[in-house]
Amino acid sequence: MKTIIMLLACIFIFALSPLSAQTGVLTLETVYFNNFEVFYITDFDFNEGMNNPDIFKYQLSYNPSDGDGTPGSGTPINISMTFEMIANIPSLGLDNRRIIYLKTLPFSFNGTVSISTKDLDLNMTGIFYDDGQGELTGIRQDEFDFMPAEEFTNLQTAILSGAKLPAGDYIFDFTVEPEGVIGIAAVSQRMVVSVANPSTLDLVAPGGMLEDNIEIYSPYPLFQWESIDFMWTGRNCPECGYSIRVSEYNPMLHSSIDEALNDQSNCPYPDLGLFYQLPAEIVAGAADLYTAENSFQFPFTDAKPLEEGNTYVWQVHKTFPTTSGSETVESGIFVFTLPAMGGDEESGGTTQSGGSNVYLQILEQLIDADTFNQFFSGELEGYMPTGVATLNETQQLTQDQLSAIAGQLLAGQITITSIGIE
Repeated sequence: MKTIIMLLACIFIFALSPLSAQTGVLTLETVYFNNFEVFYITDFDFNEGMNNPDIFKYQLSYNPSDGDGTPGSGTPINISMTFEMIANIPSLGLDNRRIIYLKTLPFSFNGTVSISTKDLDLNMTGIFYDDGQGELTGIRQDEFDFMPAEEFTNLQTAILSGAKLPAGDYIFDFTVEPEGVIGIAAVSQRMVVSVANPSTLDLVAPGGMLEDNIEIYSPYPLFQWESIDFMWTGRNCPECGYSIRVSEYNPMLHSSIDEALNDQSNCPYPDLGLFYQLPAEIVAGAADLYTAENSFQFPFTDAKPLEEGNTYVWQVHKTFPTTSGSETVESGIFVFTLPAMGGDEESGGTTQSGGSNVYLQILEQLIDADTFNQFFSGELEGYMPTGVATLNETQQLTQDQLSAIAGQLLAGQITITSIGIE
């Protein structure tokens, strides 16, 4: 089992910053690094690295200053590598605990080599210089330390019982130290990999169980759910993220809320039997790493409007990356009703037409709730829209056009300069 843990640690062993010196330049470039939220032990083949998950690929190179540009020319550099793996695993009570420490004997390096997850196995075979100089050799162990036996047994039990690394932060410290070279300092790099195992997904609002009979009063509700934050790489998992489906529930047509959910949907619309993929956002400072919010405003476009007097069901899917491929978990199904207002609605002592009420609902989405309530319980109390909307004081808009513009505003694609009400 010690070799299993050591190989898991070695997955992340090559992570350093560019070095420069009078004798040459040592660099490492990241070709790609695919983010995974779950690491399954059974996905790793410790005898044949080619069967391992495709987690990363790095390119390590050394260019001696006295070389003539041909592969292997010039004086090679001797380097040693030191690696330490530290774990913070709350479920096991591990706080900044060293899992493994490994230091290599000095070995000679000159040229360029690509190193990926698929190169790492018990024999470290198949790692060759990119420019045809042959195999990278001489990597041998000098010092080795492992975590105390009792703590290791707890970690071993957790891994075997769940078949995956327990949730927590795994810290990998890697140092490259030139040996017998003047003017080049040792360089260290720290990488933190957060393993979330993000299978939880609980709906919050709007709605609840069917028997709860929960009513809401906005045809553009804000859907909210609770789940563990997660990230994914666009290159490796373009289908990852959240998706939602909202459908009408009619007890005269549907024998269950599951049947209603799989019937014609309001979102997405037109309905192709799929879930509506929710927007993702790029992780700050990352070129191809994404995450997603756990809320979503019912859209003005790509959806069929929710209607008064109807009951609706909704569900969220969460797709996240694992070493076995993407996995999807489903939330439960929530139910809510938009109460029937009829053709005319009494509000504040005045009568409002159903169509005009839609304009008020759109307006409520565009300004904050406090301002809306302040106006319409004060000087605008009893106000009834005429159904005439004008853009830039010149262009008259239909209700659909106004809804589309409101959708752009909520998505942050355009901004409001001012709103006038007459």
